Amino acid sequence: MELTHKKFLITSLPFTAASVSVPLIGAVDTAIAGGLGSYHYINSVALGSVIFSTIFWLFNFLGLTASGFASQSLGSGNKQEELCAFLRGSILACGIGLVIILLQNHIFNAAVQFFNPPAETLVFMRLYFNIIVYTVPAALFYQTAQGWLAGIMQVRFSVAVGLTANIANALLAFILVYGCGLGVAGVAAASALANILAAVLALYGFYKSRPCSLKSISPAQLFRGQDFAKLLNCSGHLAIRTLCMLIMINTFMSQSSAFGGEILAANSILMQIQYVMGDIFTGFSQAAAIYAGIAAGEGNKKLLQSTLKISAVQSLAAAFLQTGIYFVWRAKIAGLFTGLPQILAAVNRYDMFIVFFPVLSALGIVYYGVFNGTLQTTPICISMLFTAASYLLAKAALVPELGNSGLWLAFLVFYVARSGFLLIFVPSLLKKFPYRT
Repeated sequence: MELTHKKFLITSLPFTAASVSVPLIGAVDTAIAGGLGSYHYINSVALGSVIFSTIFWLFNFLGLTASGFASQSLGSGNKQEELCAFLRGSILACGIGLVIILLQNHIFNAAVQFFNPPAETLVFMRLYFNIIVYTVPAALFYQTAQGWLAGIMQVRFSVAVGLTANIANALLAFILVYGCGLGVAGVAAASALANILAAVLALYGFYKSRPCSLKSISPAQLFRGQDFAKLLNCSGHLAIRTLCMLIMINTFMSQSSAFGGEILAANSILMQIQYVMGDIFTGFSQAAAIYAGIAAGEGNKKLLQSTLKISAVQSLAAAFLQTGIYFVWRAKIAGLFTGLPQILAAVNRYDMFIVFFPVLSALGIVYYGVFNGTLQTTPICISMLFTAASYLLAKAALVPELGNSGLWLAFLVFYVARSGFLLIFVPSLLKKFPYRT
């Protein structure tokens, strides 16, 4: 396979559209909550979303490993392993989801202790959590199935499922909040229904795209210890990576809460904008993971080199474009989230930090996909441990002196470190396997 800029862009754009739709839903939810008349609504949705984002990010290795194993099986032409990649991931996803439901009270109480929200926010935060938590197994299954569909190059269907569910989420939230007057409960119900819809559509996608019959594999093959050990090893590395991300996000939000309700609301809005920017790069990262996985399956060094080069050029071009657009339109973008003057004033004080985010974060996000696609997850784990340590040191040094500005500077340190530490491992990635040229 020969990779060109055009082919990579065609692959990445649908993923970008689907990826951006996810934080856009969070942005829509925040905007809808912002229209209810109090920042307590914004904060309850923002903190409730953080709980579920924490869960879904912590276990996003389910989709990532399913994609990596599926793309390598596609490259090597092993149909049975393509099917096993889906089934193993799905079993693990549903099991984890059920455990989360059983532990829901402990999870919520831990979040309350961590964020320490005001009493007015806590009431709506619990309502939001109690509605969505029962659909976590469906959401985790969807993450796994979407990753698998992407890995076998069913890009259009994978993207269509995500877009359909996210658009339904936005429409339902608007109808349930403003049409039915359900407030925060309406926002939560819309997300829960969207999770179920996504799982049903993903299951249909698997049924239509399965590479071979379920009867073609035996239980012994499906539950083979060697393959499960490899899955758990990669999953463990990616879980540590995600845990480092969550340490950053959750300590950031916790510190924001300590600064007071207005700063928390402003930082929540800016973080929603950052999520949209970051998930534009996620589209490039997913495309890079697919082509890197195929390269590993084929033993094709030239394809891997092309993936590294093309993904870097396109992601950096997108980064500078985002920076320019946000710098020019940042005041109008903030106005889409809330009309509360005190919140807008707080956003305006700190929005320049988001201007620099795309350029500083691009390579770290996109090259993560390359390492994941080749299932070389140890460098991901090591680099993220150093990245989290850099952020925590910066936060400890800067926040006492600079307050919320110091918190945002530490946030940027995280992404500079993420890119820098991962780039160190690129030469060893190229030397790792005896790829043919």
